Amino acid sequence: MKRSRVNLIISAIILLASSMVYAIMANYPYTAVDIENGQSQYLANCVFCHGDKGHGDGTVAIALEVKPDNIFDELKNPFSLKIELIQSVLEGDNGQEGKMPAFVHTLSKEDINDIFAYIESVNE
Repeated sequence: MKRSRVNLIISAIILLASSMVYAIMANYPYTAVDIENGQSQYLANCVFCHGDKGHGDGTVAIALEVKPDNIFDELKNPFSLKIELIQSVLEGDNGQEGKMPAFVHTLSKEDINDIFAYIESVNE
């Protein structure tokens, strides 16, 4: 009985912490510096596959067997969680037979969030 109660408490703490991380990333207040960093990181790492506005229509996309995701659509999808999108970039998106490389050694969570801010800004 005690063990199940402890497990329940630990699960609740993990759920609460996950919710807080999501809330922080989802409601991150973007500044001009964030958008500038996002633009810089996007142009260095993403534009060739995802295109100028993140629509998945970059110059390399034509040659790829599996087309890159439209990042802007993913950001606007009410069923997409930003924290999951960030994890996809960090770990590489290999779902649905995708072949996007992992950027865990190249980009931070903050960089990726800034990239999302940049994409939103160029699609306004």
